[in-house]
Amino acid sequence: MGRPKKSAPSYRYHISGQGIVSLCGKTYYLGPYNTPESMAKYYALIQKYNENGLTMPDDDGDDQRLTDMPVTVRCVTAEFRQHIEVKYAKSPGHKKRYQSLCGILEEEYGDEPASDFGPRKLAAVRELFVASGNCRNYANEQTRSVCAIFRHAVSRELIGVDSLARLKTLEPLKRGQTSAKESKPRGPADIDAVRETAKHLSPTVRAMVIVQVATGMRPSEVCMMRPMDIDKTGTEWIYRPEHHKTAHHGVVKAVPIVGDARMALKAFINRAPDQYLFSPAESAEWYREQRWLARKTPPNHGNRKGINVKSNPKRSPGKHYTKDSYRKAITQAAKKAKVAHWTPYSLRYTAAATISEALGLEAAQAMLGHTKAAMTSHYAGRSELRAIEAAKAGPKLGTEIMETL
Repeated sequence: MGRPKKSAPSYRYHISGQGIVSLCGKTYYLGPYNTPESMAKYYALIQKYNENGLTMPDDDGDDQRLTDMPVTVRCVTAEFRQHIEVKYAKSPGHKKRYQSLCGILEEEYGDEPASDFGPRKLAAVRELFVASGNCRNYANEQTRSVCAIFRHAVSRELIGVDSLARLKTLEPLKRGQTSAKESKPRGPADIDAVRETAKHLSPTVRAMVIVQVATGMRPSEVCMMRPMDIDKTGTEWIYRPEHHKTAHHGVVKAVPIVGDARMALKAFINRAPDQYLFSPAESAEWYREQRWLARKTPPNHGNRKGINVKSNPKRSPGKHYTKDSYRKAITQAAKKAKVAHWTPYSLRYTAAATISEALGLEAAQAMLGHTKAAMTSHYAGRSELRAIEAAKAGPKLGTEIMETL
């Protein structure tokens, strides 16, 4: 039995001073060893090799010397794919979006010189986003992300800075000047709709909603709560998320857990320090229990409790909710409650509107963590005290919802 093929044969030094890689019995010369250009060509070859089932395509030709070949768009995207494996290791959503953009660039312009990718081709890619039914703002955002891919290529000295400057001359799509649809602006959720929806949620998700309404946190921050992240040494509990959206700017986030939020957490706080507070498995068990209680067949007839539960590893509950599974649970409950559609993120707007009206914009900013990184160390203490005051003035769902936990 032959030795299995490697998915990424080694990048090696050749006595000629070049970097080389051997694929399917051929040795490819990539240019001066350990330079950004030769590494980018290596990544591009490995990607093509893997996409073709650990072999090189038939149309690859006989030319194995890539030394004098220009850096192609595929080289740029291959290098960027390596970059995001590290940069977005903890942000799978961002990584997946950039991987999709790299795929589009490779499919449309992969073998063309990267220096030839200018504003016209960028505009053509943007039209693909519009033709796919995306709104104007999203098409503009995706276009800026394509520029970010080429900006990384400039930083790696794969292309000249003039290439990026030319791409930036493309003006963004503007309202009324494009066929792209307009996105609907986000706004606060109707608190009465939230109350009705909460009646159809599991105790776990209901507690998440109460906490988010009371604190104005982002959905992902609620999903990732653990006992070890909540400081209970002072008079007030303070939640300090390990990961949050502005952490890479040096922002230290502190979320006060007071009032309704603190009451909602009491049933979940006594867990292992590193265990997530809100478990999808517990919600799934609660829903099964509700279906069992609602069944009309007598217990001594039909199937016994639990015997029809099927195990599916691909659909088994995770260790914690994600922003998507959290949103899905709320969307389904809102349909059952027959109320207007709302999402977890709109609860952040609800909290912001209530606190801003009660205590002013500065309190809302402190509560939501909207601070600049450069100013964090200057008034972090004052912001925390202001945030506690804001949390106490936050919106309330009502005692009848609390009593159902």
